[in-house]
Amino acid sequence: ADEDVLPTYRDFLRQLPAGMDVRVVCPDAATFNALARRVGSTACRLTPVVVNHPITSWARDRWLALGPAGGGPTTLLHPRAEDGADLWPARAGDQRVADDLAAALGPDVRARRSELYFDGGDFDADRETVFVRPSVLLRNVQRTAATRVQVIKTLEALLQKRVVVLDGAPDHHVGMYLMPVGGRTVLVGDPKLGEAALARSPEEAAAVAAFLPGGPDFTDDTAGRFEAVAERCRAAGYRVIRIPTVPGKDGRTYLTYVNAIMDVRDGRRTVYMPSYTFAKGLNEAAAAAWAGLGYDVKPVECDGCARNFGTLHCLVNVMERD
Repeated sequence: ADEDVLPTYRDFLRQLPAGMDVRVVCPDAATFNALARRVGSTACRLTPVVVNHPITSWARDRWLALGPAGGGPTTLLHPRAEDGADLWPARAGDQRVADDLAAALGPDVRARRSELYFDGGDFDADRETVFVRPSVLLRNVQRTAATRVQVIKTLEALLQKRVVVLDGAPDHHVGMYLMPVGGRTVLVGDPKLGEAALARSPEEAAAVAAFLPGGPDFTDDTAGRFEAVAERCRAAGYRVIRIPTVPGKDGRTYLTYVNAIMDVRDGRRTVYMPSYTFAKGLNEAAAAAWAGLGYDVKPVECDGCARNFGTLHCLVNVMERD
């Protein structure tokens, strides 16, 4: 997947400031050296974590980072088992990455295996609430717990947050359509805004249609799934801000702007926002939504990632913040 993910890594890493420590998980030293050479000079520090076994580009999605409680270590929580691990050696390697990181980073980071089945992308959280993809319940009821209520209680105890299940949401990872942005506010994707943005440029609309398998999906049914997310967030007491999103008719390929990495330094809020080389108008409309929330927007090309059903946050996780 080098050619698909390299532009995203390059754009992201070159924009990170000095003082940022990036641990780069690689199957071998040669892979890290090739990445560092092709990314070029960076202000941030890149440190390899060589695992000596196959992994995919999506290994970040195999664990959740739980912040330290009472000054203890960061916990990397990985699921009970990995889908496809029996048939795909690299996927089997992915499920070992949390343990690899804990071994490399010492006592400040520990790995823990959950009794639940999940993907990292099945969750998105702020300080008080974790928003959960409904498939987590479907994967665990009658397997790890008897009822939906028991799964939710297990999640609340495990994550130490209120759990909001996004019933009726699109069948994709939560970060592809929702992002908490602070101040009890969430950004939620809106296909109707995406459709309106494309209506202003027939050329861009044609390029987007050519990129997405089957073209864009602006049906009322799909828009209703995004609206269900917005309504669940409002019911949970959150202010909802909408941002353009263009889902493909395959249900997996999205042009999304919420699968981002956020940072706050010296009182300045920054978002590293997915962008697409063929969607200038959409990029600008999405950047305006983030800027309206007080974020300095740094675009990161995600064309290749989007072809593989993800974007920036599918490749990058945050283990610790100052």
